[in-house]
Amino acid sequence: MTNKFKKPKMHELCSRSFNSYSVRQDDQDENNGIIEGVPIVFEQKTDIGGWFSETIARGAINDDVLRDVAFFYNHDLNTKPLARTRTKKLTLTIGDDQVDMIAQVNLKRSDANDLYLAIQDGDIDGMSFMFRVEEEEWSDLDTDYPHRRITKIGYVQEVSAVNYPAYEGTSINARTDLSLDGDKKALDEARAKLLDNNNKKISLELEKLKNENRMK
Repeated sequence: MTNKFKKPKMHELCSRSFNSYSVRQDDQDENNGIIEGVPIVFEQKTDIGGWFSETIARGAINDDVLRDVAFFYNHDLNTKPLARTRTKKLTLTIGDDQVDMIAQVNLKRSDANDLYLAIQDGDIDGMSFMFRVEEEEWSDLDTDYPHRRITKIGYVQEVSAVNYPAYEGTSINARTDLSLDGDKKALDEARAKLLDNNNKKISLELEKLKNENRMK
């Protein structure tokens, strides 16, 4: 059984992380480092806190939500962005299976240079992105382990380099703990809506039976 819900635009931010990176130096400028990664993947199932599985649907993201995105380290929004789309130092390209990132970072900045070297050494190999769910489909809500399919992402705030992807050798399913409360809330809301819909159906059936009995 699949239930479709449209989330309000102010739904809490979530994050998802993956481990896919490469770095290289710009041939034209030795102070310009190039970081390439995959912050978002489609049609890959992942576990969310042990509460439910999740898939980001192909087509859930369009170019409009990627117009003003910043690149950070470990979602630390209190620091200066390492690159951003509006300065054209950060490029996010939507493909069939994933969103590819190319970030041009200034290696004269100590924070950018430290991150660049850590990625180059293989000490950091995770990517994450912070986003807001706008539309989703839930299935198996009456089980202990339902599934959420995100069909529309309404807002992407930033993409980040992260320390700990959950599973080495995969490109899915590492996340920051800070987003788990919002994901648990989304599951609770979906189950509550399903219960409310079921109760309404039962009430309508009872009312129908009462009317039929009056007619006899």
